[in-house]
Amino acid sequence: MKTLSTLMLGATGGTAAWLINIPLPWMLGPLILIMVLAICGVQTRINRLGNRFFLGVLGFWLGSRFEPAVFQQVVDWYPSVLIMTLSVILIILVNTLLFRWLAKLDLITSIFASLPGNLNAVIIMGEQLGGDGRWIAIAQTLRITLVIISTTVIFFLMPEYDLSGPAIDSQQSQSLLYLPLVPLAWWASRWIRLPMPEFLGPLLASAILASLGFNTDLPGWVMVITFIVLGSYIGGRFYGTRIKQLLQVSFYAVLATLLAMLIAAGFALMTYWLLDIPFSHAFLALVPGGIGEMALIAASADIDPLYIVFMHIIRMFLLMFATPAIGRYLSTRVPRQSER
Repeated sequence: MKTLSTLMLGATGGTAAWLINIPLPWMLGPLILIMVLAICGVQTRINRLGNRFFLGVLGFWLGSRFEPAVFQQVVDWYPSVLIMTLSVILIILVNTLLFRWLAKLDLITSIFASLPGNLNAVIIMGEQLGGDGRWIAIAQTLRITLVIISTTVIFFLMPEYDLSGPAIDSQQSQSLLYLPLVPLAWWASRWIRLPMPEFLGPLLASAILASLGFNTDLPGWVMVITFIVLGSYIGGRFYGTRIKQLLQVSFYAVLATLLAMLIAAGFALMTYWLLDIPFSHAFLALVPGGIGEMALIAASADIDPLYIVFMHIIRMFLLMFATPAIGRYLSTRVPRQSER
């Protein structure tokens, strides 16, 4: 029932955002409204399994936009991977120094509040090493939320991009027959230990079907529901956050996010100058947001999302390997909070 009531509130926020012409209304509307209500103490919650299913639907929708010819470009993107790696390292270093020196946090909390990686894994590992889980959780949640909102606004202000989102229509209804592939692809991806299986599995399944000539593009109303679920889930993460805590963390989190986006923009310019990849593509590939949300912005702006998805997957892999190594190093060199 809590999920249903939250989705009804999210749909209300999406409708209001659509009426007043906010960019990506069916995602930002629910996100902003649910976030405000959650901070004010209204119990908001989206079932985690339902959120993962619709994250898979988003992946399936994005995969339907791929063309076989684009996959041939992947081998030419390794210089972009090097630039992305440098940008991630610089973002982590700069934000760690910000949290350490300005916010006066301990080293473990500062590092894990700065890692642009998987939200849950970063919070859990940071707490296990003795970091302040409250700071890490709020800083990471604010980072993702602020990146989504600000990146959407940036592209909305560019006249060549249309971020109105999908229309509510009943076309492509035959594609609904493909929806059972979403949980099947998710299960198969978990079996082969693919990272973020609920998203990447359906994306790969849809991309393969699209490359074979099948039309897997989903109806607009399905995607509207998907955006409402995903936006409401992100906004609901703020439930339980006291306003005093949020105000205490938000200044530094906003500053850290701003610095991260400026660094991403700088390296995006470098990518454009050196590799002749459009700035908009490079920026979405380098900005430290969620893989699904950045790919969604790309698709909504009629930018082929393959490059953006590829770069964020590589970033995810790098952080998957680097984060445990950072944790092991800190566990032997830095005493836990309780031991100080």
